[in-house]
Amino acid sequence: QRQRGLREGRRRLHYSPHLPAMKRSSPENEEAASSTEKRQRSPSFQQPSDVLHLNVGGTLTAVLRRTLTSIEGSMLASRFSGRWDDSLEKDRDGNFFIDQPIGLFQPMIDYLRAKACETMLAPPVTSPEFDDVRKLKDFVRMVEYFGMTAGIYPTELEMCRGEISASKISGHPHLGVISSEYATFTLETRGHKRPIRSFSVILGDVEKIEIGLVRANHFVKKLRKGDHRGVGMERYTFCLDCSQGGLLYEGSFTKLDGLSTEKGTLIRCENKGERWLVNGQVVASSIALEDSFHLPPDLQQYSLIPAFSGKGSWQVCEVELDPMISDHKTSIS
Repeated sequence: QRQRGLREGRRRLHYSPHLPAMKRSSPENEEAASSTEKRQRSPSFQQPSDVLHLNVGGTLTAVLRRTLTSIEGSMLASRFSGRWDDSLEKDRDGNFFIDQPIGLFQPMIDYLRAKACETMLAPPVTSPEFDDVRKLKDFVRMVEYFGMTAGIYPTELEMCRGEISASKISGHPHLGVISSEYATFTLETRGHKRPIRSFSVILGDVEKIEIGLVRANHFVKKLRKGDHRGVGMERYTFCLDCSQGGLLYEGSFTKLDGLSTEKGTLIRCENKGERWLVNGQVVASSIALEDSFHLPPDLQQYSLIPAFSGKGSWQVCEVELDPMISDHKTSIS
């Protein structure tokens, strides 16, 4: 009788009509749950609207993720993209730690915030300025370290010859020109005095184009309408004349054998005109062994501005700044 009672108890434990049946998780359900968990941990779940809490040199502050990542391609944007959040340095409270003085980092963030809400109805946002030369050097060094130079000190194209209504200029990070009439443009930085040392141009549909340099203190940049001679023909100007296939300095032309260009051609000017490359091949160099090219003596100085005269479309890229501040002539290392 005792054994019969034990058997009945076991049957009641194995099955009860009043208890819901337990569903065993299928492989498909487990895979779906794992996939959801991975997506939640992935960088795509890090939103631009995320508020990031930072400890900058001991000072706590909060910044939107999209502010820190607003300069595409910069090291700062990569660092705070969300991909590396788990591996970034943090303080004991979990705030992201940035080992920079707040007096340098905050002006950079304030500039990015101002650019985010810039409008045509207000004065343009200018790069941070410092009265103290040492602080300026430290700021530039920090900006360079974070790969933010192109964003904090953007280069800009400006028309100085031609009809404004016939041209369209695009700004950083996609610098370029579309002009239905022959016009001249200069390329300069804003907010600081570091000149442009090297740059590249990608040709689009161009009917005529000259790519070169003008002397900053002599070339008159005041906008002029109507006919003009263009870079290489005007005084204090020098260029690679893509239409004629040679170098042009104040109207004096030197033919370069084999030089030809077409849509998609990449032209690079290095070290303020000392070396010219077309699709990676050197076509002229003042430091070459042969005597085919000599940089004009009065252009062998840092006060040069890239300039372009042409009709058609082209893009400017790979802009490299000189590591010298012309105001103080002090090297930034």
